[in-house]
Amino acid sequence: MESLLPLLIMLLLYFIPELLKRRKNPEEYEYPDIPPKVPTPVGTKPQPTEIKAKPAAQPALTYTDFTAQTWDTPQKTTVPMPAPVHIPHTTEPVSPWKGKLSPQVAQNGLIFAEILQPPRAYRPIWRQPKQ
Repeated sequence: MESLLPLLIMLLLYFIPELLKRRKNPEEYEYPDIPPKVPTPVGTKPQPTEIKAKPAAQPALTYTDFTAQTWDTPQKTTVPMPAPVHIPHTTEPVSPWKGKLSPQVAQNGLIFAEILQPPRAYRPIWRQPKQ
């Protein structure tokens, strides 16, 4: 009986406003009539409906004839090459880990990395990119 009273109050508070609302029939929207041709403002010329391409003007001279008569072709000049430079033979840099890195050392490094990191609970598996 105690739980029935709040349920009854909720139903009354929901249904009474719905029943007292005025039921309005929504009017259908009528689109305005669009004229087939838009009128032009007074005092302006009507713009042409089609744009036609005009042919390009013919050039007065052909540039190949003009350049052939007045310009001389430049002579190809040979550029002397620089003298050869002697580069001494270099050796590859020696790695500081050569001979010092073994599977046992790599395994110890992995163990120490897990020990020195924060606890796993503070490091989520899927990291969110910072924005």
